[in-house]
Amino acid sequence: MDFNTLDWMLALLPTLAVLGLMVILSWSARQAGLVGWLLALGLAAWRFGAGADALGYAQVKALLLTADVSLIIWAALLLYTIVDRAGALAVIANALSGLTSDTMIQVLLLGWVFTSFLQGVGGFGVPVAIVAPLLIGLGVPQVRAVVIPSLGHSWAVTFGSLAASFVMLTRTVDMPGEELAPAPAIMLGVLCYVTGLMSAHAFDGWRGVRRALPFVLVAGTAMSGAQYILATNGLWTIGAIGGGLAGLVVSILWIRRNHRPVAVATPDSTTLPAPTNPDRPLPSVRLALAGYAILVMLALLLRGVGPVKEFLGRWAVAVDLPATTTDRDYTAEAVEDAGFDIPAHPGIVILYSAAIAYVLYRRRGLYAPGTGREILAQSGRRALRSALGVFMMVAIAATMARSGMIDILADGMSRSIPGDLYAFVAPLLGALGAFVTGSNVNSNAVFGELQRSTAQLLGLSVVTILGAQTSAAAVISMLSPAKVAVGCSTVDANEGVVLRWLLGYGAVVILLIGVMAWIRLHVG
Repeated sequence: MDFNTLDWMLALLPTLAVLGLMVILSWSARQAGLVGWLLALGLAAWRFGAGADALGYAQVKALLLTADVSLIIWAALLLYTIVDRAGALAVIANALSGLTSDTMIQVLLLGWVFTSFLQGVGGFGVPVAIVAPLLIGLGVPQVRAVVIPSLGHSWAVTFGSLAASFVMLTRTVDMPGEELAPAPAIMLGVLCYVTGLMSAHAFDGWRGVRRALPFVLVAGTAMSGAQYILATNGLWTIGAIGGGLAGLVVSILWIRRNHRPVAVATPDSTTLPAPTNPDRPLPSVRLALAGYAILVMLALLLRGVGPVKEFLGRWAVAVDLPATTTDRDYTAEAVEDAGFDIPAHPGIVILYSAAIAYVLYRRRGLYAPGTGREILAQSGRRALRSALGVFMMVAIAATMARSGMIDILADGMSRSIPGDLYAFVAPLLGALGAFVTGSNVNSNAVFGELQRSTAQLLGLSVVTILGAQTSAAAVISMLSPAKVAVGCSTVDANEGVVLRWLLGYGAVVILLIGVMAWIRLHVG
């Protein structure tokens, strides 16, 4: 397909429509995505010659990918709700705050380590909403109480929420996770230290950074190291939760060696969120962690043990998508076995864990009558809203890819951007997608294929560019208006002031990711 400027501008329209509607008119991802999807379908058929076969197979791929990722999202929300309604998160947070009398360490333990753990199992802005009131209970001002956990959890987004964002990236670009995982695992590992120090800076300026440095080095090494090992060995679905658990364990050991414990607050302390079932008993710390421990063990067994994974991999939802050619002679290659495994699918593994945790907590009397139905309804509603937004974004990208629009955009970018500078452009694109859509998942869906095609045309390492894409989208998702609103919702902080605080930190992170990508391109 020959390149011309008009085609490039028309191919850009669906993405511009989504970004413009969300930024200027404050439309939701579902509303803006619907307009972008219809626009992509119309342009693909009218201007780029895509027939019914190309458009149809694009939508099939979008449906399969949406089902794949949405199953993970729903299962993660279900597990989070089961644990939260049992009072487990409040118990864990209260126990952590009672480990030391050093306010700086308390703030980092809750606002950085604990939020990273929460991002591993839930995400979607919830870690900030949970931790912000706890930090206010420690005397942190409202705005800082939102800024600190926003920064603290951001490095864990790509492999958090049971790696929904990373799974989206692998499926969008049709590349194996084993090949893609090392680059973002390294970049996000570095950002783990950076966001820890930024959290300390948000609390107490440069003096706080100096005070926090020893703790950040110890806990950061545990979290980033555990995530890297898990993500690069096929266990990316528990990368962030494993990193968060490692950080909690190492932090507790370090604190016990270097700090004096303080009296643990009572369950009705103002440092805790209001219990969902005030008339029910609260679990012990060990019982509170049981749901996540079960998940880690099941994931290691079902997805980490080769013979077990191979055996369970025999059952899958698989659809072959044939090659298609447009009227303008653009051929999209065939895709074999598009779909996902069933018994060992990450979402199914989480459902096993959620079911076991629910039975365990219910038998201990932690739920009021009817709580099970409420948990299913609450998690189902949130998952459905998320799935609709995901489908729209994926359908836009799939339609543009099948019709040749992605290749036209990549061709234009490769002609206008020097290869040496694209290391800094890639994170900007990822950050823009996450800022507008509020999601690393959506950013990877919209820009993943474009980043891959542009990297290939420029002769750059695809895995490095995609690593920069998802790393920037992960951290900058903390700046999205939707996530800021969720974080401020529990403490009544001013959203505009919070956003201004985060913008400076976000700019530093994007530049740092660009530098890391440039070094990998020239050295690695």
